Amino acid sequence: MTIPVPQIDIPRIVFGDNGEGVGRGPGKEGDVIGRDPQPGQGTGGGTDEGEGIRITLDLEDVLKFMEDELKLPFMKPKPSQTFEEKKVRYNNISRVGLNSLRHVRRTMKEAIKRRAMCESLDETVMIPGCDVPMNVITPIKGDFRYRQWKEEHIPASNAVIFFCRDCSGSMSDYHCDIVSDMCWWLDCWIKKFYKRLDRCYYVHDSRALEVNEEEFYSTRAMGGTICSTVFEMVADQLENRYPPDKYNIYLFYFTDGDNYTEDNQKMIKVIKEKYPQENVNLIGLTQICAYNYSGSVKQYVDNAVKSGELGSNIKTASIGPNDPNSDPSRMDEEDRNQQIIGAIKKLLTQED
Repeated sequence: MTIPVPQIDIPRIVFGDNGEGVGRGPGKEGDVIGRDPQPGQGTGGGTDEGEGIRITLDLEDVLKFMEDELKLPFMKPKPSQTFEEKKVRYNNISRVGLNSLRHVRRTMKEAIKRRAMCESLDETVMIPGCDVPMNVITPIKGDFRYRQWKEEHIPASNAVIFFCRDCSGSMSDYHCDIVSDMCWWLDCWIKKFYKRLDRCYYVHDSRALEVNEEEFYSTRAMGGTICSTVFEMVADQLENRYPPDKYNIYLFYFTDGDNYTEDNQKMIKVIKEKYPQENVNLIGLTQICAYNYSGSVKQYVDNAVKSGELGSNIKTASIGPNDPNSDPSRMDEEDRNQQIIGAIKKLLTQED
């Protein structure tokens, strides 16, 4: 993973003005020492792309940071009935088998035992090219031993992440930037625990649509908001494409809290009926810069979890300014980043 930075300031020694000129010469008017040229003294604007400097970071270092600094818990994959790999283990000896699997040491051992039982261990024979008789042990068919193998099925470690978000007109670029940051960190952490990880992306306004990753972050719409549509579409994928008995399921949904009022109860019903706790590892809902908590999507989900209508595999988090009357696009950058970290912790923390 590479991170571009504009420049790195290299330490340097800057000498003061001693009144004796510049370098070895007397200098002249317009020479610059120890500072950048003033406006108007440059050579003009260029057309080439700025390269900057790229710093390479090992992904393992990023995950170590998430583990130590963010103190994220280890994920707990649910048991799977899928066996993705087969491992051959040679764990026994057989009297029959392929010549390529013949066990030489065990074969010779059987031949020696047979000779000992027949009291013929000391028998010698003349071998062409030798002047003296030699003790030769020649295995017969009954002495042959072969390696016997057994297939061991290794359980699969498969997972799929469904990234879903509201793309209605109320979701601004500022909201989507926060979604992008959160998805990157969530993806990095979860894939640490799975050999195979699939990702699916969905957006919705009054209807849901599966998109690619680029469209997920860039799609904007001006329609209404019906949240249940995206949960219904993902539920269809669990029946046909990603059966829960073969995959660990993670669903992350991002919203600004707005929804068609009559759809809130339908959304709760869909989650309750189609996302049972034994099938889905985690459903994480993040509400970003909501205008009001009362009547928001998060409030409906929180109330359903508290009442027991929804399971404990559903986590919710919120991001927004401390002052509800302030402009969410003017959140302090440090406060924004800290709230993103806090939201990730809330979503990924698992209770025993």
